[in-house]
Amino acid sequence: MLERSMLKTRWLTALTAAAALTSLATPAQAADLRLSATSSLGLSCGVAGARAGVQEGRFGVYGEGAYCRSGVEGEAGSAAFGLGATFDLFSTNGLTGYVVAGANLQDGNPVVYGGVGARYGLELFPVEGFAEVGVQRLSTDLLVIPGPRVTVGLTYRTFVGPLSSLVAAPAAAATGEGAAGSGEGAPAQCSVSPEEDRAAARSAASRAATRALSAAAGSYSAGFSSFTYQVNISNVTINGNTAVATGSITINLVSRGSGTRSSDTYPGTVTLVRDGCGWRATGYTRG
Repeated sequence: MLERSMLKTRWLTALTAAAALTSLATPAQAADLRLSATSSLGLSCGVAGARAGVQEGRFGVYGEGAYCRSGVEGEAGSAAFGLGATFDLFSTNGLTGYVVAGANLQDGNPVVYGGVGARYGLELFPVEGFAEVGVQRLSTDLLVIPGPRVTVGLTYRTFVGPLSSLVAAPAAAATGEGAAGSGEGAPAQCSVSPEEDRAAARSAASRAATRALSAAAGSYSAGFSSFTYQVNISNVTINGNTAVATGSITINLVSRGSGTRSSDTYPGTVTLVRDGCGWRATGYTRG
């Protein structure tokens, strides 16, 4: 009984931790605030750094700062500060490929850079990892120095709403008007019926829950010899650019240590935001 209780606790912890405050630009894209810790693994000057930025749709911008080692014995390092931008090329099964470009000042010398990157994360988890490789061009008073550029990091992302609605909200409040699109239904450009819109939200919620469960199963596979699950979405409510999907998750597993089989059902709620003409899950709440 104690072992079963502990296993339940581990699963609930994993699923509760999945609560996330997390195509070319189309109406009502979901925007994320992104905070990252970075390093170059000793392959470029940036030993440790940080980024803060925002991404809406495929396009993202960020500001960054880093501590750069000098590479010269007995000479202190320096700081580097700059701006950058990313553009997503593709996204599949949690993996996104993108191009990156930017410019900064490194010890007072201008640097421009470009390259490609990849990041991996699940919709319901607010943390994702990324890696970027490319080239840079550092200009000094005497010569131009080309070289490689490598960056790896972890990002915490939190959903802040479509940028257009954040800009429009103060104006709407001042005039006493409601925000555009506050009623139920997709933007007219999407040409989908309310039934199709709800079906898309249901599918997005189910897909996100499935990915989170699969990821948790892989993380805790040493604890059980058999694992199956079923996601049931019982109701979807849409309010403009947000939606709530309620339902339950049934988990069946066999403890590897005792061979005990258990089956438990957990009710829960998945929150979603409109992402173009589709939906993206941003959080999970148990109960």
